Amino acid sequence: MISTDTVLLAPFHPQSSEISYTCFLIPRLPSHQLQGDLAERLPQWVQQICASFNWQVEFVTVNADYFQWGLQVTPSTQIDQFMRDIRQKTSELILSTFEQIRNENSVNDFWAPGYLVVLGTRPHPKEMIERYIRLSRRQ
Repeated sequence: MISTDTVLLAPFHPQSSEISYTCFLIPRLPSHQLQGDLAERLPQWVQQICASFNWQVEFVTVNADYFQWGLQVTPSTQIDQFMRDIRQKTSELILSTFEQIRNENSVNDFWAPGYLVVLGTRPHPKEMIERYIRLSRRQ
């Protein structure tokens, strides 16, 4: 007997399998403010970096004291992987572009140790931002 069952395949939408995060970094030195040319270039740089990995940037916020962005990645992409890549590549770009910042920085990482990442693409609440900055600066 031959089966007459039919299998219907639903179209695959790559975005339906992506995970969204909101990411947050602060400069290593409190005196390094994200303003002027640096504030203008950061969104472009993060877009370029993410495009090279096929990650989708949802939004970017550059504040004088912090850098925040929303990101969509595949489920196989680990948080520490994309955060390491973004912080390393933006640090390289910042330090190679801004001589004064490079001269004031004793290490090759513009960003303070650690990062804040939450699931979803909603900006971090103000209280969470203030607490994170306070705790990071204490360390």
